[in-house]
Amino acid sequence: MGERFPARLARAIGYPDAVAADAARAALLVDGEEVVASDEGGRAILQANVAATPSDETLVSLAGFAAGRILREEAVLAYEPKADVALLWQAAPSDADALALREFFRSFTASWDWWRARAAELESPQPSFPEVMIRP
Repeated sequence: MGERFPARLARAIGYPDAVAADAARAALLVDGEEVVASDEGGRAILQANVAATPSDETLVSLAGFAAGRILREEAVLAYEPKADVALLWQAAPSDADALALREFFRSFTASWDWWRARAAELESPQPSFPEVMIRP
């Protein structure tokens, strides 16, 4: 049996730490956060947290973005009630070659960056200043 998806992904993206060839699941540290790569039933799955313990308002707003984003990308926003976390996940065939794995990882992390930025904006909105008109 050859390498499973997490090990092949780590090698394809040049991840600095070794991942065991037979590992079905591995947490990769990306920009100080974990991206979990797993091999489940012939599918390669990437998932990462978007917002931990999000407020109800944040979840509603994120869900509003999801309808439009689903047309642009293959990553899917989900909510895990047991962990109380909004997460992003994406699946691909686990037998993809190295080039396809790099593109899979690139597209997932680009989407993840977008979702984390939206969650951060919603959780800590910028202060609004009243418009000031200066008259002579």
